[in-house]
Amino acid sequence: MRHLQIYAAIRAIVRAGSFRKASESLAISPSALNRQIKALEAEIGAPLFDRLPQGVRLSTVGEMYYRQFVAHLDEIRGIGETVSELQGTRIGHVRVAVSPELVHGFLQAEVNRFRNAHPGVSFEIGVAASDGFSQALSEGRCDLALILQPQYRSGVTTLLSEPVALCGVVPADAGAPPVLHNQHFLEHDVILPPEGSGLREFIDVQFKARRLEVAPGQVTEGLMRPHRATGRPTLQIWPRMDVPEAWRDGAEAAALEIFKFPAARLVLCRQEGRKLPNAAARFAAQLAEALQG
Repeated sequence: MRHLQIYAAIRAIVRAGSFRKASESLAISPSALNRQIKALEAEIGAPLFDRLPQGVRLSTVGEMYYRQFVAHLDEIRGIGETVSELQGTRIGHVRVAVSPELVHGFLQAEVNRFRNAHPGVSFEIGVAASDGFSQALSEGRCDLALILQPQYRSGVTTLLSEPVALCGVVPADAGAPPVLHNQHFLEHDVILPPEGSGLREFIDVQFKARRLEVAPGQVTEGLMRPHRATGRPTLQIWPRMDVPEAWRDGAEAAALEIFKFPAARLVLCRQEGRKLPNAAARFAAQLAEALQG
């Protein structure tokens, strides 16, 4: 199946953006990789890549062929997983693009649960922005995307869309009431996600609706340990489902309700028209069960 090797090489080049970086992951020289691609381009009769000063990108012809190459690789991977099941084993590789807010909590717990049941399945987790996950899907860099407040583009099929409650995470000794109101955002050092993220845009809309002008004391993609900054306790708005259980008991931190703060939207999706490999399909079903349970 030498054609599969060249398909995989093309996918590596697309992911890396250059022949040199792709050759490192493929353990061959850049010149050898370039010769393979040029031989295929000669057979096709058109260039697959535009050679640029700062790397390469798919040509118009390359984009058409690339969709077929990726579909073929996914089909072969799915057949391999089916054969392993018929032989009494379960193997596979699942690639998931996820919002940075969900990397270490909910998703990691679900990956661990799945691997306990199917130890032969490996995972590749990549962080994706709310406006960049669709490109990761279309380029075949992931099977599934789990995105908070996604910015939709064409070519994406939604498998599940669920509301996700947000809460305010504060230090346990902050003296905050069980329910946070507008004035509490002015009394705390507020931690917000980076500008441009889906969660940040959602929070900014809610602040604007409340006529709140909140200048973030800190900006981060991840959940920070609650503390006191500049003499004031921190307050971070975060998906309740992703707050560690140890922080919810009130000993170290408190995850508090925010008065009339709407739920965000969490979406599980795949590339339109692309069949999920068996392991990815089973993991998607597990995620759906966990989110709806």
